[in-house]
Amino acid sequence: MKKILYILLLASLVVISACRKSDNATMPDGIVYLNQAQITIVEGGDPAILDTDPLGFASTVSVGLYFENSDKPDYLDLVVMKNGDAKNAKTLQANISTYPTEVAINGQQLTDLFGEEIVSGDQFDIGANYITGNKTYAAFPEGGGEGYGSGASSQPGASPAVRFSAICGFVAAEAVGTYEVVTDGWNDFGVGGTTEVTAISDTELAIEYSIPGFNPIVLEVNPGDNSVTVALQPIGDYGAGWGANQYGVFSVQSMPGNNNFINPCNGTIQVDLRYTVAAGSFGNYVLALKKVAQ
Repeated sequence: MKKILYILLLASLVVISACRKSDNATMPDGIVYLNQAQITIVEGGDPAILDTDPLGFASTVSVGLYFENSDKPDYLDLVVMKNGDAKNAKTLQANISTYPTEVAINGQQLTDLFGEEIVSGDQFDIGANYITGNKTYAAFPEGGGEGYGSGASSQPGASPAVRFSAICGFVAAEAVGTYEVVTDGWNDFGVGGTTEVTAISDTELAIEYSIPGFNPIVLEVNPGDNSVTVALQPIGDYGAGWGANQYGVFSVQSMPGNNNFINPCNGTIQVDLRYTVAAGSFGNYVLALKKVAQ
């Protein structure tokens, strides 16, 4: 099916509805507008949890609101989710009503909250449940999806959640190899297919694109926390294969948030990529890879 372009004009508050290339766009019947939480890491703390000394981890997060002068919740509950299990999220600090408020977090606290040792590959997402009236909007909905609604993290400068990971040390040469495609929302690579990852430098990797003649996706890795950034970069032109509509060169760029990382512990790479042309955006889609044993 022909791909459909949705050009999204962003206002100060916006809910974004995107679709896959083969879907039709749908809009919700009603929209609830919230002044979403703004969670950031305070400089000076540990950016990640080292697997060699997890109890030595110490950091601080700032809990604020994205729109400082707009309506406020009754209060926020700062919560932490371990390894994507929203049903087992724990409260770090309840009843926060002064903004911004700084909250200290350490390895012993995280160990005690979840009742088990921190090991390489563990991920701790920090967000805030938003309470107003008798309604709670979860930072990490049990059914999946973004807290506060689709597109919340895409707003300029928005940070509704932060992540601390227990990391293995990143070595670019050890990340090189063949990877199986685990998730491909844009559907150019195809789940179950393979691609090659090469090293450009000590902190840069390249994912070979599945279409001949297209540019590789270049990843910049932060060895301090194994987060990944994809700078805005052209990948290629689909040409006449899309039918009558000619959009020109497509570019990709990683979206803000916690969905961009490399995990040397289990050989996985994940990037949340926005696909754009000169006229606008087609939305953002996750590409996840797992290294094939060699």
